Amino acid sequence: MKYIKFIFLSFIAITIHAQQYPFWTQYRSDLFLMNPAVAGTRQDVDFRMSYRDQWVGFAGAPKTMGASLNAKLYKNKMGVGGYVFQDRIGPFSYVSAALAYAFKIKFDDVALSLGANGSYNTMGINGASLTYQNTQDEALLNVISTQKARAFNAAGGALLYNDRFFISLSVNNLAGTTYNYDKTMEIVKRGIYKTVPHFCASVGYNWSQHPDFIWENNLMAVFVAGAPILVDYYLRLHIKNTFFFGGGIRLGVAVVGQLGYTFEWGQISYSYDYSTNGLALYNAGSHEIKLAFFYSKAKQQKGRGLGEFKNQKYQNKYIIY
Repeated sequence: MKYIKFIFLSFIAITIHAQQYPFWTQYRSDLFLMNPAVAGTRQDVDFRMSYRDQWVGFAGAPKTMGASLNAKLYKNKMGVGGYVFQDRIGPFSYVSAALAYAFKIKFDDVALSLGANGSYNTMGINGASLTYQNTQDEALLNVISTQKARAFNAAGGALLYNDRFFISLSVNNLAGTTYNYDKTMEIVKRGIYKTVPHFCASVGYNWSQHPDFIWENNLMAVFVAGAPILVDYYLRLHIKNTFFFGGGIRLGVAVVGQLGYTFEWGQISYSYDYSTNGLALYNAGSHEIKLAFFYSKAKQQKGRGLGEFKNQKYQNKYIIY
């Protein structure tokens, strides 16, 4: 039975979720983690925290937590920020910390932000939780004895946006880093883990015919070489600039429900994923919660937001979320 479960989990991971970089259901609420060009495109100071408990009830299922901070600089022409997150999957633990910089090109009714980040990453393995047959496998023994490998990586991205739409293009794991657990550097004893680039493309559009009811559309696609393309779409309704709810679909993987509340100083949101693939028989869904805190020096003009764009229609918070 242990072998059957292992084969099943491996098959699911390879065919559906063969990604090395975490994916968040509420990616639009913290797009900075996936695209460094987002730095400085929100409020003057923007801080966010998130926690994702995936596949509840499935032993060793992923748990991801993170925090990010970014801010505007130099009369809103630049942005800087940083983030740290941890992704735990069974005996494996991945920690990433990054610093990002973005430069903005402003037009009358749209802005283009170009960004990049550099990250320091740790890949850890808890050998005590592993069971293996061949105790003489040198590569495996190197991984278990070393426990942690460290490497640098990078990401780059572009964001075209205003208060009504956005187009985001980014690539993570840009450097194709190799984590080497072999201290002796002998080929016969090598234990390595190599990352591959993750290409992310997303678009969003806000629509309404009444200022109290704004529909937020978001679509994302993630491409990783050797794995099926992940496609995610969700729709949220914002009511009177405060309460919002919505749902979505991750093709072949899950359906999603979301709800949240926006305050003058930030936002809290929750989402639930229900698996629609073979894992549905073995888990009770995935939970994700996000908290956002922001600060802006500018005073919002009633009904017009911060007036950053010539034809601005929505309050500035709808550029963010």
